[in-house]
Amino acid sequence: MKIKALFVLSALSISLLGALPVAAAAADSGENCATVDGIKPICGLAAPEDLVPAPNSRDLIFGQMAAPGGLFLLDTRDDSIHPLYRSLVAPPDGELWGDADCVRPPAWLGAHGLDIRKRGDGRWQLLVVNHTGRESVEFFELANAAGDRPEVVWRGCAVAPEEGNLNDVAGLADGSLLVTHMANRKRQLWSALLAALGFDTGFVYRWSAATGFQPIPGTEGAHPNGILLAPDEQSFYLNIYFGGKVRRHALPGAELLAEVAVEKPDNASWSASGTLLVASHQASLWQLFQSLEQSHDKPSLLPFSIVEIDPDTLEAQPLLTLEGPPMGAGTVALQRGDTLYIGSYVGDRIIRLPLPKSAGKVSAE
Repeated sequence: MKIKALFVLSALSISLLGALPVAAAAADSGENCATVDGIKPICGLAAPEDLVPAPNSRDLIFGQMAAPGGLFLLDTRDDSIHPLYRSLVAPPDGELWGDADCVRPPAWLGAHGLDIRKRGDGRWQLLVVNHTGRESVEFFELANAAGDRPEVVWRGCAVAPEEGNLNDVAGLADGSLLVTHMANRKRQLWSALLAALGFDTGFVYRWSAATGFQPIPGTEGAHPNGILLAPDEQSFYLNIYFGGKVRRHALPGAELLAEVAVEKPDNASWSASGTLLVASHQASLWQLFQSLEQSHDKPSLLPFSIVEIDPDTLEAQPLLTLEGPPMGAGTVALQRGDTLYIGSYVGDRIIRLPLPKSAGKVSAE
């Protein structure tokens, strides 16, 4: 056990420090954007890591984690892409929803986790975890939310604590939010090694305008990743990436209600039938860390699954597994009608495919 642990530490250290050439599975730079076995890629993007449903019940909203960043609407009628904001400027009416001293928008947005929810006053709020310029959750109001071409108005931010290393976010109707903290940002290499070995490295923050960021006891885990709020706001679902668990916690006390083993769970979304769809990675740790160094002009081909989970019992079953082109390393699956859209933390595309009717495996080799 000691020898195995030392090997893992050594391998991850070399990979994270970039001392060796990248060897992670990836498509050639000349990889085209062709449909493969009914799976259609939507290309020309930059690490579209998370997707959320637009309130018009048709389209989806996504962010780009890599340059040039930004927020976009994908029109599912024709797969066209439309920017959600024309420029990041302070709101003309001066109304801010975040920290009182956050009065300037970021120069540009490196978007990680997203969440969309109606606030108590009926307005639509879009939350975005941002890694560019500042580690923060950015607040946006979605104007013309049910229309064909909504746009966003920046409404402030909540800047993370100095050690904060945020991933995914879930907003509550009262304006507060939950956000996952993966590990100490000041000791990222050491924290990554500990998480890979199963040690707790992060937790969930609860933020409100009155109290700021407060850790929630009982939410600790090895690299907390996706977080999803139950519709009644009485519980939330937390994906512990290196811990290999999807957990359900009560609100506000965070008591553990249930958990299920899922290999490297990333983001989660709600299906039309009310089940959770969770992206799960099957790649080795070596491949995962090396893939972070891959350029975003081509897709990763690392294998992944989408797991369907009952929200009450947490009974889980595989919905699909994808190996090979046109895309791997899926981080989120979002249902729109009879179609499933999948994003990734690396590469140039989103893919869409017919919603599987039952558990099974898709192999596009």
